[in-house]
Amino acid sequence: MSLSLPSGWEEFIISMADELDEIVTILKREMDNGVIIFSALNDVLRAFYETPLSDVRVVMLGQEPYKGIGKANGLSFSVNKGYLVPPSLTNIFKEISDEIKSFHIPPHGDLTKWCKQGILLLNSALTTESGSNRSHDTLWQRFTKTCIRLCSAKGGVVFVLWRKTASTFDKEIDTSKNIILKAAHPSPFSANKGFFGCNHFTIINDLLDTPIDWNL
Repeated sequence: MSLSLPSGWEEFIISMADELDEIVTILKREMDNGVIIFSALNDVLRAFYETPLSDVRVVMLGQEPYKGIGKANGLSFSVNKGYLVPPSLTNIFKEISDEIKSFHIPPHGDLTKWCKQGILLLNSALTTESGSNRSHDTLWQRFTKTCIRLCSAKGGVVFVLWRKTASTFDKEIDTSKNIILKAAHPSPFSANKGFFGCNHFTIINDLLDTPIDWNL
């Protein structure tokens, strides 16, 4: 894992270096014991490479990487081109399409273009074990909380927290200078319980000086 990060993240990563070293040691030990880990280690910090701290306008907090070889790409809700769009992302696209008539549902699920517009696509756990849900939540909790506090200190950031798990991080956010948007998770199991109709993508663009082009 390289520490040569985009401008703005260096101090954060250096401050977490000991913790990251410990996490990597644990991950390598698990892999040596035959455990399959997602995302790939070289993608674990990808969100920070794609969106420098100075550019962060929105933090879209997911839960953990998708499972499946080559599927997760280090960005929350995103998958590499060539893989089927997961159900949660399909529902995200449906909601955007319902809100914004100029949005065209893409044939792929690579959200890199959103990152380039200032959206930090961050999972609360940057890795997970194959066949086990939320197996690395505790492993990454301090790192993620510290990152959220750093983005909060920047101010003027819209934090998108879907599902109760993501909402456990809201206490790290200074609401006097940032906005929190909450809704149900876009998963097929909960999308009809408050995600569909949340209007978050329109609200985000209303809050930002320069709106996001959601088209991919």
